[in-house]
Amino acid sequence: MLIYIITFAIIFGVLIFLTFCAGSPVRSWKSVVVIGLPLAALLGWYFNHAFPAKSAPLPQAAKAAAYRQELERTFRRIDGVDRASFVSNHIELDFAQDKPLAELKKIAMETGGTASWFLKTNQNSVQITVHITVEDRDRYEMTLDTAKGVIEEHEF
Repeated sequence: MLIYIITFAIIFGVLIFLTFCAGSPVRSWKSVVVIGLPLAALLGWYFNHAFPAKSAPLPQAAKAAAYRQELERTFRRIDGVDRASFVSNHIELDFAQDKPLAELKKIAMETGGTASWFLKTNQNSVQITVHITVEDRDRYEMTLDTAKGVIEEHEF
């Protein structure tokens, strides 16, 4: 509807300007109305249908799936990560070399926090479990809740 109003305003503005110009074919207010109404209606209809409508936003589940795939690729780029997977609300990180426990905790907190922020929909709380292994041996596991913080930790 707004496109019609804008089109009417522009067309009538131009035609009214032309009434005050010498030698213009539009010399009276009657010609402004007779030319302006059909022209504005036709151009308004054209502009309304010529531009594609905005697509519907993706459902939250589709957005979360896209985020999940991108986060999994990002987790694989962490220094020292041999394999990474992100299924449901469970993140698996396997490192090629052992790292200090404090660094593993920091990595788990950052990856869990990032994942929970992206997967949080409609202000509902999300629980993410981060399981870290070194050369396929369990090393550290943490469960993070967006509302409560770290719920449980296990060091192996």
